[in-house]
Amino acid sequence: MRIKRLLLAALTVAGPLTGLAQKAPEPVGPVPNHRQTEWYDREMIAFFHFGINTFEEMVNEGDGRAPAALFAPTALDCGQWMRTLRAAGIPAAILTAKHADGFCLWPSDYTDYSVRNTTWRDGRGDVVREFVDSCAAYGIKAGIYLGPHDRHEHLSPLYTTERYRDHYARQLEELMTGYGKIWETWWDGAGADELTTPLYAAWYAIVRRHQPDCVIFGTKNSYRFADVRWMGNESGLAGDPCWATVDSLAIRDEAAHIRELNEGKLGGDACIPAETDVSIRPSWFYHAEEDGAVKSVRELWDIYCTSVGRNSVLLLNFPPDRRGLIHPVDSLRAATLRRGIDETFSRNLLAGARVEASTCRGRAFRAENLLDDDPATYFATADDRTTADIVFTLPRAERFDCLMLREAISLGHRTTRWSVETSADGRTWQAIPEATGRTCVGNKWIVRFAPVEARYVRLRIQEGVACPALHTFGVYRQSELLK
Repeated sequence: MRIKRLLLAALTVAGPLTGLAQKAPEPVGPVPNHRQTEWYDREMIAFFHFGINTFEEMVNEGDGRAPAALFAPTALDCGQWMRTLRAAGIPAAILTAKHADGFCLWPSDYTDYSVRNTTWRDGRGDVVREFVDSCAAYGIKAGIYLGPHDRHEHLSPLYTTERYRDHYARQLEELMTGYGKIWETWWDGAGADELTTPLYAAWYAIVRRHQPDCVIFGTKNSYRFADVRWMGNESGLAGDPCWATVDSLAIRDEAAHIRELNEGKLGGDACIPAETDVSIRPSWFYHAEEDGAVKSVRELWDIYCTSVGRNSVLLLNFPPDRRGLIHPVDSLRAATLRRGIDETFSRNLLAGARVEASTCRGRAFRAENLLDDDPATYFATADDRTTADIVFTLPRAERFDCLMLREAISLGHRTTRWSVETSADGRTWQAIPEATGRTCVGNKWIVRFAPVEARYVRLRIQEGVACPALHTFGVYRQSELLK
């Protein structure tokens, strides 16, 4: 009898026998590797487009003919860049060590088109060194953009793709071995159609040999080696949906697959999540004429919600000026955005609510896990249940205009249809139109809507390819700074 009582008590606490074992759900489909998981956690990355284009008039895509002597920053201070990032809450940064014009911001031994042949720092300067050292000093993760396409090298009558394969490999080796830990390398596809997969295979081996934790951003012929993909535009607009999975893109024409780049593909055979790149100004490089065209805080908030808030990571460009400094307007807008984000998400209005789920996998996977701010815990159902209703009863009615849902993405995309409803009395429910029939969740999905006031909130998991595994749900009031 005593054994039967103990078993009954265990079942009462843990739920059905499927929950008693407290076994975690099995992953579904391709899932993020350790590099991609770390990348997701950054949420935002800074891009620094800086180089010889900065010193030309309204040039963003140099032809490789501008004399190296043009490069002459008067007050370069990478520490000032990092202070901008600290204030903006951005934990990682990528520098254009060599853009498509071919000018190198480090004294490469394999070209005369570099900082070595300028008067800056008497020809002994190294922007890459100053950048990575400043990153280390401020606790920022350093990344390197080494443009595969090189218009300056193309000017040589000796140019062939075979020769360039070795030339690029030597430069990549310099950067991957001489500057400490590199967290991301960015292989732009612009102009690089001639650079085929075998070339990237050789370059990929260099990155992996020297920087095993380095995330590779890939396009076109480098997709086979990519950890993260381009998402099809430079407007800060990830797809809706935006699945982390895609069909293998290694040999596809990028232009013909913009939609798949933007939205991904549920059930794809590779996990290559989207990185959303956009500049804080109209151009990628600094131009004084655009000082009055810096994106507003509201525009940046919209971009945050359509990138980070759509299962992506935001790569936001800050172009240093001819002094070598970030313009104060750019810095202030980014810092204000951060303050607004923190104000918005600092208080989940569902905290303290009573939580009831229509079904549960067991005590270790209870619905209360959605509110505990611990990404290691999550709500899940039994393997044979792909739907669930979770009702949150607040102590009092609250007014809100934003919600966020997060999936345990390490277990793969699982939920494929979900909605959110509100009620004043717990009996009559009203749908939030913007949060009705949603599909993707992923690492983070944010929905904004007209303010509603309610005491009851119901999250409805309506379809899935496997049992749900969701680690965070919340409703919030958007900061006045973002409006």
